[in-house]
Amino acid sequence: MTKKSFIFSPQTLQKIGGVSQLSYGIRVFIALCGAMALSWSIDKIDWVIPLFLGVIASALAETEDGWQARVRTLLITLVLFLLTAFGVQALMPYPWAFGSCLAVVAFSLTMTGALGRHYSVIAQATLILAVYTMIGLNQATHEMPIWYEPALLTLGALWYGILSIIWAALFVHVTLRQALSSLYVEIGLYLKLKSKFFPPPSSAAVDTLRLELAQQHGQVVVALNKVREILVSRIGSSPGNPRLGRYIRFYFIAQSIHERASSSHYNYADLADTFFHSDILFRLQRQLSESGTSCRKIGEAIRGEHAIDLRDSEEAVAGVLKSMAYLEREAQPVQWRLFRSLRQLTDNVVGLQQELDKIPKLEDESLTDASVQIPQPRVTLRSIWAQITDQFTPKSQVFRHAVRMSIALTCGYAIIQNVDIDVGYWVLLTTLFVCLPTFGSTRKRLYERIAGTVVGLVAAWCLITLFPMQPVQLVLTVVAGVVFFVTRTNRYVLATAAITLMVICCFNQVSDGYDVILPRLIDTLIGSTISWLAVFFILPDWSYRQLPMTFAEGMRRSAEYLRELMRFYQEDSVDEQVYRRSRRRAYNADALLTSTLVNMQQEPGHYRTDTELWQRLVIRSHTLFNYIAAFSAHRGKLIEQPSNRILAEASAYIVKSLEDIAQCLEDKHLVTFNLAVFEEWQAKLEVGAAEEDERHYFVQSQLQSLFDQLKEVRRLTHELQLQVHGDKLKTIS
Repeated sequence: MTKKSFIFSPQTLQKIGGVSQLSYGIRVFIALCGAMALSWSIDKIDWVIPLFLGVIASALAETEDGWQARVRTLLITLVLFLLTAFGVQALMPYPWAFGSCLAVVAFSLTMTGALGRHYSVIAQATLILAVYTMIGLNQATHEMPIWYEPALLTLGALWYGILSIIWAALFVHVTLRQALSSLYVEIGLYLKLKSKFFPPPSSAAVDTLRLELAQQHGQVVVALNKVREILVSRIGSSPGNPRLGRYIRFYFIAQSIHERASSSHYNYADLADTFFHSDILFRLQRQLSESGTSCRKIGEAIRGEHAIDLRDSEEAVAGVLKSMAYLEREAQPVQWRLFRSLRQLTDNVVGLQQELDKIPKLEDESLTDASVQIPQPRVTLRSIWAQITDQFTPKSQVFRHAVRMSIALTCGYAIIQNVDIDVGYWVLLTTLFVCLPTFGSTRKRLYERIAGTVVGLVAAWCLITLFPMQPVQLVLTVVAGVVFFVTRTNRYVLATAAITLMVICCFNQVSDGYDVILPRLIDTLIGSTISWLAVFFILPDWSYRQLPMTFAEGMRRSAEYLRELMRFYQEDSVDEQVYRRSRRRAYNADALLTSTLVNMQQEPGHYRTDTELWQRLVIRSHTLFNYIAAFSAHRGKLIEQPSNRILAEASAYIVKSLEDIAQCLEDKHLVTFNLAVFEEWQAKLEVGAAEEDERHYFVQSQLQSLFDQLKEVRRLTHELQLQVHGDKLKTIS
């Protein structure tokens, strides 16, 4: 057996560059080693701390743009860092002025989150650098020049920023590949969950499964939005790039697969009862499961840029077609009633496989109309100002978080000034990392931060005792810094332990590291307590208050989505961009509703009001959304038939009913529930259904299913309003 030697080739380098967390760790490793080498070579070991902190702040501010956009982002970041560091240096001797400016700056920077995650990341890193500056000035053993701390912090930030730009230029599409890979993996998980509906589980397990499906649907939507955000930034800088054209096709295929996967056709329980003695539902289950596996393989192939094997899902869909062909020949008369519904379901599954089959054939292609396919937002100073000012309301989560962060940091600073705490500015640093927009996320981060700090302090005490040699401790510092950045997204306890170890080792180079172990723990506990109190008492974001408006937005967006989908069945020409925009809004609204419910379930018991009823309502809402999404799988203009008018009126009624629910929730009017109206519409749709062609039959059966779901949504909303508000609700006259 021969041993293969490792060859460091351009292809190997590309694979390393394509592994997101690994490449992140490599950049941080190079940056920290460079900073340490500079300090060591010029015999300025006390430079290590500010240079390292500058590197960390810059790495935390790193965005997912292309290298051209990263140049602009780095310039903005460096200007903010310099202004912040010099501002802290100038105002530190004047506590009242410093506290006032801290409150204003914290609020202003947090409000930039209204512009999107891109700016929120830079703002957060700027606040972190401000605290790093305070820590550095507070720990200075002798008077330093005014430029010392700001210059070294900014130098560290510049050094990492240059590495980030070079990396982005060498591995142009690494971030996009990572995002696409994650997207296909999430879709694969969604398909795996969807396959559990065939044959349907017991009635007791259906709601649990539907809630899991709704939550995973939210993860897919987040992944879709991330890919779209990266594509928008790439199209602006290199719209004609052939590789980019291929990745845009990957994105659109993922959208189509997700839309087909999220579709629901007829009632699965009825299909299971009717075709109980057939293997068709088991074959559908296998096909959806294998499609999920294929999506995961596609994700892995995109990440590593290797061949894609879809044979298993192709064999599974062939089995579905054989089973359908047998049923068509041998089906009993009682089964023919639902055979067309079953055929529509299998057609959707076959269509899903056809979308998958397009992927191995994709090639690089220049798309001169890329900006038309994914429209670029028009950015002006006026539009930026409008985005921010639109959020100046207590209803805005960004505004509430900005107020909360401003007050929390100011209170932390007041405690530092009035209580004798060693290295007290770690209180502010803990607050910045722990205080998050929602109570559930803050509580989780609080526990993780405290646990990680304790583990890190124990590890630091052991390691600096066992290895008192300076070179070993510097190596530990670099390794801990890399571990922090590699794990901070998915394993925050380990990340906190690593950064704590790094801090203690750094301080041990310029003073006694043992002296900061206890202050670090005390400051972490104080900062965590401030964060918990802030998120609990300052404009609290209790999800039960947000759910009615979030649900109303979901109903409105679903109505808009259905209206645009029905145009495909009623009109010769439909604006594809308008349809895509309505689809994206509907998917985002549905995902937000589910995440709001999940947040409520993480909140204190007395704030989890009517959880069971809300859960049932969210499940029904998501199921209704799934039935709407099915119209996308079979869209095409209906041929002229007498029933067209009834179908158009029925769909218009559903749209109007969804909008009425939204309006009633917003105006705090009681949602009415009249069972006779639904029965009347379903009777109208039933007339003549058997004689219609396939597309008419599909529209008719889907509208009937929508009426079933709408009936439950209105009933549950009516019940919830009466339970929560009772006689305080107004009725529409």
